[in-house]
Amino acid sequence: MDRRQFLAGSAALMTTAVWASSVDKLLALDNAQAVAREPWAIGFNGAEGDYQPLIMQVSGEWPAQLSGNLYRNGPAKMSRAGKAYQHWFDGDGMVQQFSVANGQIQHQAKFIQTKKFKVEEAAGAFKYTTAGTVIPNALPIRNNDDLNVANTSLLPRHGELLALWEAGSPYRLDAQTLTTLGVKSFGDKFKGLPFSAHPLDDGQGGLWNFGVWYVGGEKQLLVYQVAADDSIARMEVIELPQASYLHAFAQSENKLVFYISSCVYEEGETYIDAFKWRPELPSQLLVIDKADFKARQLHPLPAGFVFHFGQAIEKNDELSVQLCLYPNSAILTQGMKGLLTGARKTKTPHAELVTITVPLTAPLTATLTANSKTQLAETLPSSARINRSGVMMEFPQFAQQTMSNKESAQQTSNAEKLAEKTGGASEFVPLFGVGARSDSAANSGANSNFKYEAESESGLSNTLYCIHNAKDSSQHGVDTLGDASYSAFYLGKGKIAEEPLYIPATEQHEAYLLMTWLDYHNAQSGLSLFRASDISAGPIASAQMNRVLPLGFHGCFINA
Repeated sequence: MDRRQFLAGSAALMTTAVWASSVDKLLALDNAQAVAREPWAIGFNGAEGDYQPLIMQVSGEWPAQLSGNLYRNGPAKMSRAGKAYQHWFDGDGMVQQFSVANGQIQHQAKFIQTKKFKVEEAAGAFKYTTAGTVIPNALPIRNNDDLNVANTSLLPRHGELLALWEAGSPYRLDAQTLTTLGVKSFGDKFKGLPFSAHPLDDGQGGLWNFGVWYVGGEKQLLVYQVAADDSIARMEVIELPQASYLHAFAQSENKLVFYISSCVYEEGETYIDAFKWRPELPSQLLVIDKADFKARQLHPLPAGFVFHFGQAIEKNDELSVQLCLYPNSAILTQGMKGLLTGARKTKTPHAELVTITVPLTAPLTATLTANSKTQLAETLPSSARINRSGVMMEFPQFAQQTMSNKESAQQTSNAEKLAEKTGGASEFVPLFGVGARSDSAANSGANSNFKYEAESESGLSNTLYCIHNAKDSSQHGVDTLGDASYSAFYLGKGKIAEEPLYIPATEQHEAYLLMTWLDYHNAQSGLSLFRASDISAGPIASAQMNRVLPLGFHGCFINA
C-alpha cells in the first residue's frame, strides 16, 4: 500500500459503520437525569464558554527569574442541549494559558475553533458522532478532520502553538491570544495526514510522528519524519502484528520504539467500543531504526496496555525503555466512561512504571503476516526483560529541551543537550509523574498505597513522584519500592493532580516542576511550583482561583 492509499483509507476509517452504526441510539447520559454524582465529578463537567483573563491569588515565593507561559489542552465541551458525551476523549478541546511573570500568574482559556466545534456551536447541539459517543441523526463524516476535537496536547512550532488530536490535522493557535489560526498543512499531497498527539523532536528542527489505518481488517502503521520546513521528508507504511491502540511512542539515539498492545481494533458502535482486550495475543515491542524505517525488530511481551512512555536509552547493545504499563485496557474501555457519569469511579487497574530491556542484536524483522507473527513469538520468547518499579504512576516527564524564543530560532550546538533531546542519553535521568495514593496510606506514610486496590477518594492522581536514577538516589526524602528509588509529595485530600511539566534549569534559575491541580472540595483550580531537586519538600509557590477548570491531558511550557 502506498502513502496515497493510506491517507485515503484514514478518512474511510472515520466513515465506517463502526463510527456511525446505531444512529438512533440515544445518548446514555442525559444531564437532566438525577445521577448521584461524587464531589470530584465537577472536574468533568466541562466549560460553557471561554475564560477571560484573571489574576490568580498567589502564595509562597514565585522566582522573579521564572517567566513564560504554561499551556494545557484537554476536553472541555462535554454537553450540549441537555445531552452529554459518554467518553472523556470526546470533548472539544480548550487551551488553558497560565502566564507567569514578576511573581504573578494570569489565567485565560479559549475553545479551539475546529470545524466540528463551529458547526455544533452554531447548531447549539452535537452534530457529529465522536470517538466514544453515537450521536442520533449525525451529519455525514467526509474525512478525519470532520471529527477532529484537537483536545489532547500542544506543540510549540515556528512561533505558534499546535493543538493536537489522535488522528487528524494539528490546529494552529496564536500563542499569545489563543486565537485559532486554522488547520496546519503539510502540503496538499498530505492533506488530512493522521498526526498523533505525541510527536518527537528529531534534533534537526523536525519531528518524528505516526498514524494508523485499521480499515477492512488492515493493520497499518504509518511512520514519518517532518522536516524543519514542515514538509514530509520520509514515510513508511508498516504492517503490524495486530491492530493495537497506539497513543504515543519513544525514541533513543538511533531507534523509535512502539508498544503494540493486546487491545485490538475489531468492531463496535463507536471507535472506542471497537477496541477489545485480547490477552491471548502477546503484546510486542516494535523497534524501528531512525536511519532506515525498513530495519525493524519485534520483541514479544506478556499482554499489556500502554498510553505513555518515559525515556529510552541504548547501552551495551541493548535498548531500555520506560513506560507506564497497565495489566489490561480497562482504563480506556471502561474507566474513562465511568468518569463522565459522576457516579463512583469504575475501578480499573493503575499503570505501573516499568522498564523493558531488549537486545539490539536480535534478528531484523520482515513484514509480518499472521503466520510469521506466530513464528516470531515462538523463536524469540525470552528476548525482553521487564523490571517493575512498584510505583503506580502516569504522565511521565523528564529533562528535555524546552522551547524559548531564542531556541526556536537557532539549533543548539551543545552535543550533550542535543543527545538528551533526541533520546541519545546513555543513562536514565530522574523521571517525574503522578499517581493515585490512598489518602489514609499517604497520611500514615505506608507503602500499601501502591497496590491496585488502594486508591484516593476520587481514584484519580493526587501525588507527585520523582523516580531517581542510581546517581541521585541519595537526594532528600528518597524511599525505595520494588526496583525503584523515589521521592513523593501528596497534594492532600480532595485534590486531583494533572500532568507535571519539567522546566529545565537556565542561567537565571534552577530546574522546576510546574503542575496544575483541582481542589474539588473547595471548587478551586490552581498550580504549584516545585524544585525538581527536592519535590518531597513540597511546592515553593502556588496560585489558585475560584474557577473549576475541566481536567485535561497534556501541555507545554514556553519561556518568555
